[in-house]
Amino acid sequence: MLEVVFSDSTKGSMKIAKNYDEKSMHGGAIGYFGKKPSKAELKKNFEGQAIGGDSQDVVYIGFALDIGDISGEFDGIERQNVFQKVWGRFNFDDNEQEQFFHNQRKDMEKLLSAAINGTAIRIWKSNTPYSTCGLYFICNVLRDIDCEITVVSLPEYELVSENEIVTYSEWGQMKPGKFYQFLPLERQLSQFEKRMFSNRWCELVRENASLRAVVNGKLISVPEDFYDYIITKNIPDDDFLMARLIGEIIGNYQLGVSDSWYALRIDKMIEENKLIIVENKDMSHPYGKILKKVMV
Repeated sequence: MLEVVFSDSTKGSMKIAKNYDEKSMHGGAIGYFGKKPSKAELKKNFEGQAIGGDSQDVVYIGFALDIGDISGEFDGIERQNVFQKVWGRFNFDDNEQEQFFHNQRKDMEKLLSAAINGTAIRIWKSNTPYSTCGLYFICNVLRDIDCEITVVSLPEYELVSENEIVTYSEWGQMKPGKFYQFLPLERQLSQFEKRMFSNRWCELVRENASLRAVVNGKLISVPEDFYDYIITKNIPDDDFLMARLIGEIIGNYQLGVSDSWYALRIDKMIEENKLIIVENKDMSHPYGKILKKVMV
């Protein structure tokens, strides 16, 4: 079974989940903030089971396909330019970028090999734009290959008890020992669905918008200022830290939109004199600016 995920962090968690061992997790180093957790709390935190298989059978396909130019190859110059645009402020050097896309190519080769050789493929999808794009993209890549594909869709929430609900937005939030709980949601992807998603991806490629979003359950092309309303709605009247604003938006809305995209749009607002830089409070932090809304 080849596990397919759509983020680097989820890939790391899934590799652990394949052979999860609760006892070995208890024996590792533990970090915590504030009061030391009790033994009971620690035990509950590490409770879990493995989903089985080889930890090497995990691939991360499709870098941030909800953002930017998708007209070329998944690892082509267009996508590398998107990488620079989204992550450039974090000072990745050329070698790190090349290594990232080298890993993408290796994972794509592993996916194609699995599909051709009859290995079952299991896709872990959430309702985030990048994950939905990833599913449609894979359906297009595997369109003409007769292979078994199943999908595990992340539910919006889980009822833990009568008084507790846990909400989810993306698989990257999941602890490695908890993936197994969602295996009952696994379902076969039909050939009709595979063609339908492939066709939709081809339409999105032809439109080649700056951004793609999930609206009323449908993946559509949207303008690059699509999320600007959310940003402006949450800008305080007083001075504010860019990092705090981004954190609050991500925490409150949980749309699966990356912090880097919100930062790019805030940069655009600065460029358009809708926001002004009061102070570069922390030059070492990419979101360390103190900003203020321009009153009109």
